[in-house]
Amino acid sequence: MHPIRGTVQPYAWGIIGSSSLVAQFASKFSSIISTQPYAEYWMGTHSKGESYLLDNNQTSLKSYLNIDLPFLFKILSVEKALSIQAHPNKEHAKILHKLNPKEYPDDNHKPEMAIALTKFECLCAFRPYNEINEFIKKYEQLQILCDKNLCEQFSNSISSNMKLSIQQSLLKQIYSNLMQSSSTIISQCINAHLEVISSSTTDSNIELSHLFKNLNKQYPNGDVGLFSIYFFNYIILNPGEAILLKANIPHAYLHGQCIECMACSDNVVRAGLTPKFKDISTLINMLDYQPLTIEQTKFSGKKISENIIQFDPRHVSNIDDFIVEEIKGNNGFIDAIDKPSLMIIIQGQGTMNKETVLFNEADVFLIDKQTSIDFQCNNDLLAYRAYSSI
Repeated sequence: MHPIRGTVQPYAWGIIGSSSLVAQFASKFSSIISTQPYAEYWMGTHSKGESYLLDNNQTSLKSYLNIDLPFLFKILSVEKALSIQAHPNKEHAKILHKLNPKEYPDDNHKPEMAIALTKFECLCAFRPYNEINEFIKKYEQLQILCDKNLCEQFSNSISSNMKLSIQQSLLKQIYSNLMQSSSTIISQCINAHLEVISSSTTDSNIELSHLFKNLNKQYPNGDVGLFSIYFFNYIILNPGEAILLKANIPHAYLHGQCIECMACSDNVVRAGLTPKFKDISTLINMLDYQPLTIEQTKFSGKKISENIIQFDPRHVSNIDDFIVEEIKGNNGFIDAIDKPSLMIIIQGQGTMNKETVLFNEADVFLIDKQTSIDFQCNNDLLAYRAYSSI
């Protein structure tokens, strides 16, 4: 086992100063700047944020392993909403990288999984179509932005139970109209919508109305992404709950702290809730428009021992880039595997491997392949371990 240090990404949406969990990990190696956002803590071999061993002359993780890890392990501390986004599949990633290497810096896909550490709010996947239809019928601003005629066709396709492929095609046109509306019309509709939801005395969607207002404060210059809350599932994960984001699934993280693991890539196609580069036409054409319920978007772990819950995407997909295990308890045993793995300590103090290794909160370790671990913890341990099957 080897202690390592990761890399901080101070993106503007991160939690400011020492209240950020990312900052707590960063504080092991540098002083915390009280005015700086601490958004992401990267652990892996990605060139944008490589990790280093602390007990081996600060050797880079890649140099020590002599390979690139196929996964990137992260901690996220989210204060302000991230962009409306999706990630390409492998074939599409190669095309995007070739056409625009500046914005798409590698040719790998980026499926990812998030496991909540706190209450964690996010948008994920298109809602069931009947829910989208109800919002469109209720709010005139959506009809204006999406084209009233198309909205009527979409509504009719649902009421007459047309083929899902027809409904999907209409929804794609509707969402395309919304996201490609002129900035003037978007701003007018945002202002009108704020009046509608603020003046309502019987708002049955008060949670979403509050979210719309909050996002408008975060992105106040007429950001079209605000209206996506009526198209995507609004999900609140409790600690330990997870979502799995396959290629082309639209999503946006809104608030909270989580563990994230993904294929080793930084390819993101954005279209709203961001000052960064937007590639709206690419996003519209690549999105998976399949309707999903909130429960269908969640990803359940499997208890594999007294101490370990395993989140393995292979159970529901062909994603084999990463597996994450949640480890809890006062004492226990972690089996050896034939791949190197990374383990982060969220909570707990104690010893491992017959008291030869001390651990504390915000420690990160590389576990060499074929290395088993026994642990004794002074209080309840909460740790996460990431590795790959490839």
